[in-house]
Amino acid sequence: MKGTFFSKPLEWNIETEKESWTQGEIVKGVLRLKNHGTESVDIQHMGVGLAYADIKKVHARTDGAMKFDVKALFSDPSIHAGETKELSFSLNLPANCPVTDKKASYYLSYGKNLIESHLMMKIEPNALFGKVIGLMDTFQRFKLKEFKANKNGVEYKLLPPTSRDMANLEALNLILSKNGDNLQMDYDFQVRKLDTAGVTTKVNKESVKVQKTLTPKEFSLGKDMINQDSLLKSIESVLGEVKLKSVF
Repeated sequence: MKGTFFSKPLEWNIETEKESWTQGEIVKGVLRLKNHGTESVDIQHMGVGLAYADIKKVHARTDGAMKFDVKALFSDPSIHAGETKELSFSLNLPANCPVTDKKASYYLSYGKNLIESHLMMKIEPNALFGKVIGLMDTFQRFKLKEFKANKNGVEYKLLPPTSRDMANLEALNLILSKNGDNLQMDYDFQVRKLDTAGVTTKVNKESVKVQKTLTPKEFSLGKDMINQDSLLKSIESVLGEVKLKSVF
């Protein structure tokens, strides 16, 4: 990913090693600054930072839109006439940082006070999360509708299968996050239940929430390998619990 802009007499160039990242990765790159002027320029408080921001506010250039997590600044106080300086940076994304969605994203923002120019980043969910959703699709036939950032992790909206034993399920919101080394799975089922207490029978919609925390041994067999059997057992136990509580 590359970006360039001019703020006379300075020319800014930024380049990253990758085009997209997953949660918890390190964003590495180089920021280059050249002084085309005839005098030295103060470059204190200049550099690059990771900022999370509302996309509409960024487009509207709203003051304070950028909320910085980490930053890297030039160590020298000034840049001489005709001089070029380089700033190599390694900026850590938090393990549960917000992913890029329709409303907000992380940005690499750089320049004077870090806000003169920016590049929108593409932050994908932790690779483990995608594998979990893949299991739910392949073995339980839950179809992914969309995912988005959530203050607690990544929220996946899933459509349940049309099978008879899950006819009471309308939707599932599943929030996946890392809790230290553990995998946190927060299920929120939208369930239809018959209400026979009144004069007439009616169908009510209820939210049934189930929380599971899995240790590394329960979800992983090693680097980049999931413990499929253990994960499926955990998922099936939750689904069984919901179905038992939600029979027509």
